[in-house]
Amino acid sequence: MIEHGLKLVTPEQEYEIDVAPETDVVSEIRALIKKHNLDAGDKLPSERKLSEKLGVSRNQIRAGIQKLEFYGIIETLPQSGSIITGIGVPSINTMMNDILDLDTPDFNSLVETRVIIESHAVQMAATRCTKESLKQLEKAHQNFVDCITNGLPSLIEDMKFHLAIVKASENSVLYGLMKIIVPDIIGHFNKEDICDRTQAIKLVGEHTDIVEAIKNKKSDDALEALNIHFAALRKYTKK
Repeated sequence: MIEHGLKLVTPEQEYEIDVAPETDVVSEIRALIKKHNLDAGDKLPSERKLSEKLGVSRNQIRAGIQKLEFYGIIETLPQSGSIITGIGVPSINTMMNDILDLDTPDFNSLVETRVIIESHAVQMAATRCTKESLKQLEKAHQNFVDCITNGLPSLIEDMKFHLAIVKASENSVLYGLMKIIVPDIIGHFNKEDICDRTQAIKLVGEHTDIVEAIKNKKSDDALEALNIHFAALRKYTKK
């Protein structure tokens, strides 16, 4: 696996961050709900237990849960884990069938959607971000820098940084949409040798420019910095 132009990820490490189609996890969770007659307020097993039971990574479990959470089937509570919401088992079965029937998006469509979401979000973040959301964005940026500096895999930290940008827009719908497409984007990057996107030091600089523009509440500069950052990604999708 080549990541950000650096051969950083061994096959063993790659498995830890690999995110397979979450439809498999959604299907398994649906079967678990049906088998155990889980109802509103009932708690799902922990991510660790689900990972062991289904034989997939915890990130795969998390991707499936995030998708179900977005559609209102599952709610994740701090210190409590994931519980079934109060929409009713018949409705859950219908909604899960609809989710499983969704086509797996191609990578170009994912990139187009991501660019649309982040282009709006980065400008909104520059005008709306709170002290807390800015703090989280700077933390995500620093975590990414630390990974690059120490020669560690940085794909997950990169995506967390971009999620933090959308989070800082203070628009929960944009954030929810971004969370839905991120697992598929990660899955594609893990399967492909994307080695010509940019060099690591350049990538860090681009992230820094985005953060500074948001911090200084310059929406036009934030969008320009994001467009520069996405230039290589757009080029890749046109191959």
